[in-house]
Amino acid sequence: MKKLENKYIYAGITAFCVLMAGLICGFIFFNFDVVTAAFGKLNSALTPIYIGLVIAYLLSPMVNGMERMVFIPLLRKINKTDKRVRAFARGISIVLVLVLAAAVIFWLSMLVVPEVVDSITNLADNLPDYYRNTLQVANDIGKKHPEIAQYMKESTNTVYTQVRNWVQNDLLPASTEILGSVSDGLLSALGMLLNVVIGIIVSIYLMAGKERFCAQAKRLLYTIFSEKRANRILSFGKDINWSFAKFFSGKIIDSIIVAIITFIALSIADIPYTALISVLVGVTNIIPFFGPYIGAIPSALLVFLASPFKGVIFLVLIIIIQQVDGNIIGPKIIGESVGLESFWILFSILVFGSLFGLIGMICAVPVFSVLYKTVKRWSHRRLEKKGLPAETNSYLRKK
Repeated sequence: MKKLENKYIYAGITAFCVLMAGLICGFIFFNFDVVTAAFGKLNSALTPIYIGLVIAYLLSPMVNGMERMVFIPLLRKINKTDKRVRAFARGISIVLVLVLAAAVIFWLSMLVVPEVVDSITNLADNLPDYYRNTLQVANDIGKKHPEIAQYMKESTNTVYTQVRNWVQNDLLPASTEILGSVSDGLLSALGMLLNVVIGIIVSIYLMAGKERFCAQAKRLLYTIFSEKRANRILSFGKDINWSFAKFFSGKIIDSIIVAIITFIALSIADIPYTALISVLVGVTNIIPFFGPYIGAIPSALLVFLASPFKGVIFLVLIIIIQQVDGNIIGPKIIGESVGLESFWILFSILVFGSLFGLIGMICAVPVFSVLYKTVKRWSHRRLEKKGLPAETNSYLRKK
């Protein structure tokens, strides 16, 4: 009798859950705009939390190292109470790491920003000379190849007409909207600054109590799922943490080294806009596969405008630097952290880049690496249950 009652109770609960799920799906379908707007507001409200999570994730390894190797051994000589020592060491480590990170960002800004500003100023000052050089090259080509000169003249007239019409018909009437956009941009910048400040405060709380937060998450997992499934989820989480931490820490260090090498090489070769190009090459190098091209192509065009001969020298230098990075520096720092073949790296960047833009391109490789490892592990388990070999080489066609 009791089993029968339980059966009806479970059936009732299941029917209720199905009904509620249907009602929720129906509400979302018929009020999609409202739901999207609500999620947009929620996402905007959670922006400081996202920033805090990123800051805490990036700085936690340094906090752990400083706490474990410096302050805990030092404070244990003063106070033997382990709990107080750990709490005090954690607090000092967090403060020092945040101050150190702020100092490094400020130092880099003072080192790079003036150079970049000077490069942009020189570029603006020299634009008339570049224009005259371009005209001279066009005239020289025109003397030798009149048909090319005629085509260039017609193209120039077409571009000039289109630009003039755009200024008269679109730019001037929209000047009020542009000023409004500038004001909105300033407000957005202030809002972003406020989010960063709140994010830093959030990161302090996260780094101070990360063990407790992780323990609470584990307890919730074991509450909801069976022990076996919870262990698999935790293993999946470890894969995510390992792939992202290994890839991004290595990629950032690799990009800094590439920027420094580029700056030194371009300075020796007396290439114009050295600081601007070095920063551009270093930043775009964070993007796997396409990053070097994204940074090198506009930089090469910029140098070619100043001097075609130095543009050729720049191309040779940047190709050498990228080869050294791709074959020596990158593998040494990042190693085989992603565990993906070149095809899958290219595939992941194209897919995630088309779906999520620049952020998708940057995160594509570690995300796809986790998915690849998960599918591979699942495939191994299934093949082993069937008594089949798990290695890919076993399925290659024998000649």
